[in-house]
Amino acid sequence: MGGKVSKKNRQLLTIIGLCVLLIALIIVFFVATKHKDNSEKKEEAENNIELYSIKESDIAELHFKNSTAELTFVKNKNKWVLKDDTKYSLDQSKVETLVSDVKKMSATSEVTSDCTDLSQYGLKEPALQVDITDKDGNKKTLTAGDESVAGEGRYIDNDTKKVYMVESAFTSDFETTKKELKAEATAAPASAAPTETPAK
Repeated sequence: MGGKVSKKNRQLLTIIGLCVLLIALIIVFFVATKHKDNSEKKEEAENNIELYSIKESDIAELHFKNSTAELTFVKNKNKWVLKDDTKYSLDQSKVETLVSDVKKMSATSEVTSDCTDLSQYGLKEPALQVDITDKDGNKKTLTAGDESVAGEGRYIDNDTKKVYMVESAFTSDFETTKKELKAEATAAPASAAPTETPAK
């Protein structure tokens, strides 16, 4: 009698076994997914070509020119100001976003190593030109041209005869103007209304 397993116990063991199997499958799925993500990130990092990298704290001047604006920012006492209008109140977070966009640049591929006709990539009259100057006076120039027909990214030149392909997202932040970079005025606190003294 002791050696027999009741129907109820068999059902319980079956449920426990299925739960253990399900947990094992979930663990295997997450491990495999994580491994795949890490492999893709590693492959992406290996395929990327680093064009340059500058510490954000070392950038002393940022200049850009797009189709509607040309602005130069300089660092003054840890605050970004316009080089030709230092009293103009800038939205610091927006300028810092621009700096962050171009403090380092990696390409997804090299299109050509010896370009003789920049116009075929929209780089003769670029949609955007950015100049980054560090504290030591070293300057990096980046020009962004057309987006690729296949939608792989945007053609850029970093002041060489080489043309690279980069993700085009960074250029959207530079589609801005002096007015759009102005800091919003802080509203003055409303003054309390005078209390009327009831007539006697």
